[in-house]
Amino acid sequence: MQPQARFSYLGLSFGTRLLLSCIFTASMLYRIQVLGLDPLQLVLVGTMLEAAAFTLEIPTGVIADVYSRRLSVVLGVAFLGLGALSEVWLGSFVGSLLAQVVWALGYTLMSGATEAWITDELGVEAVEPLFLKAAQLNSIASLLGIGLGVALANIGLGWPIVSGGIALVGLAITMRWLMPETGFAPAPATERQSWGRFGATLRHGWQAVRGQPVLTSLLLMSAIAGAASEGYDRLWEAHLLNNIGLPTWLNLQPVTWFGAIAALGTLASLAAVSVIKRLASNTTERSIWLLRWQYGLLAAGLLGLAFAQQFAIALFWIMLIRMLRQSIQPLYGAWLNRLIEGRSRATIISMNSQADAFGQILGGPIIGLIASRMGLPAAFVAASCCLWPMLVLLRRRQRTKQ
Repeated sequence: MQPQARFSYLGLSFGTRLLLSCIFTASMLYRIQVLGLDPLQLVLVGTMLEAAAFTLEIPTGVIADVYSRRLSVVLGVAFLGLGALSEVWLGSFVGSLLAQVVWALGYTLMSGATEAWITDELGVEAVEPLFLKAAQLNSIASLLGIGLGVALANIGLGWPIVSGGIALVGLAITMRWLMPETGFAPAPATERQSWGRFGATLRHGWQAVRGQPVLTSLLLMSAIAGAASEGYDRLWEAHLLNNIGLPTWLNLQPVTWFGAIAALGTLASLAAVSVIKRLASNTTERSIWLLRWQYGLLAAGLLGLAFAQQFAIALFWIMLIRMLRQSIQPLYGAWLNRLIEGRSRATIISMNSQADAFGQILGGPIIGLIASRMGLPAAFVAASCCLWPMLVLLRRRQRTKQ
């Protein structure tokens, strides 16, 4: 069954990435132009997704631990499709909020279950090259999905979302019959996800972090980055569309421009990560130096976007922001891993993800409120200001070389 498991995993990964890229190409524009959401509402939609995912992570994990990894994955893909369909079907701000709960249910059902399923089927040593191959195929799937989304959106902005949603449900049904499950065994009661175990994880993580100021700084940095990113992610398209304006000389639809920007950003991000890998080394001092420059440029990029008046200048800042954010992740992750003892690694990495989620949940609405009351440029200035304490923390870490 191993060849079938490999084929299923690659097909699932490729198909999910393609269809999600198709949906996301038009989803934000759909909320802006069709639903007419204001900046605060756009950010609250994202906050609802983060809050729902945070809340559902533990309950949905029980399905993968106790009943079936395959079932968890199949349900997750189906709920992603239903989330897309429900947003168009309900067609309102409240409907978008409710749809995010369905989306979050899909994400959390798949979270960790897909990797756990294929590891059960193939073994730990066999999955690493498969993960790398899937990552390469996913880059192609993203570009194809953007192209498909643009083509469908030129018929109507709801078409990529509805088509992608239906296709995701179809993919889930196909995977129900295609995915083998021969290596699954229910997790022992002591290893299953639960709120009690989650609380114990947080307590253990806090004990590990409390004695190491550098780890406390890293968690604080994750929360700050989360607060800054949520506002930008939800508002840059509205800023480009409503404040700066898109070029008219090619007579292209807005979705075509945003699709082209997404495709260009994907390629630019791949190039940026490649460059950073060459510049980086295995020393903490080098990582901190690079991160200081990256976060400094990211703060400058947000300010530049806030005050940009022309499309070409705004596009430059958007590309810079995207490249920096993608290239920061591997450096930050490597630095974090070097500081964590093996027995605490999973706990602290989990806490780091929760810190980022808390930052998005708490900081996103504040930036959305600033955008609603003072304008979108002010929101990007606020997002930039969120990153300034990061530079201070990195400077302190550079002095201690930790």
